[in-house]
Amino acid sequence: MNRALTVARLQFVAWPFVVGWPWGILALSFFINLALFASIGDIDPAPVTGGLASIYIVMLVASTQTIMQDFPFTIGLGVSRRSFYLGNLLQFTTQAIGYAAVLYLLAVVEEATGGWGIDLTFFGLPFLLVDNPVLRYLAFAIPFLLLGFLGIAIALVFKRWGVNGILTLTTATIVGFGGLGVLATWRGWWPAIGGWFADQPGGALLVGYPALLALPLAAASYLIIRRATP
Repeated sequence: MNRALTVARLQFVAWPFVVGWPWGILALSFFINLALFASIGDIDPAPVTGGLASIYIVMLVASTQTIMQDFPFTIGLGVSRRSFYLGNLLQFTTQAIGYAAVLYLLAVVEEATGGWGIDLTFFGLPFLLVDNPVLRYLAFAIPFLLLGFLGIAIALVFKRWGVNGILTLTTATIVGFGGLGVLATWRGWWPAIGGWFADQPGGALLVGYPALLALPLAAASYLIIRRATP
């Protein structure tokens, strides 16, 4: 466990990349949206942006870089693959907890200020506004873990099987989703699929299902890293 803590601390040595870039890009996106809609004036309906997704996208990129750059270096120092994996799990969990808390507070401030004085919805997107405050917090946190494990899994596929592994994974993804799309169109399932999503509570869509997706990604990542080449 001490080795895992060391690995987790090692990730935060490069704090400009771990902390600076995600929040810097999010802040840039926020101020651009704020200036844009403030200059436009009254808008009906009230403006809702997707700028919050920027911090999650950066975290996805960061998780891939953790494997591509830190994995060879850390293994070279004599750290076991298990300790490296657990250290990264601890790091991403800590980040998800802390980052979600900040986003939650920013959403509260946004509501209290009437959308920063211009009725702008940036942090508190409508589908995040679940009644339960715990679920609302988790709706910010769980996607961080999901994207973190997704990035780790993709990078480990490259480490284990190289370009052929990435191309195979890409092909399988295209065929899988494309085949499902063709089948749904042929059978006329799209209205039923849309209705099913519309009937799901926000907590299920943003907490329950992402958590269920994160678990197999975490398990697959652990199995792959045991055979991955640094």
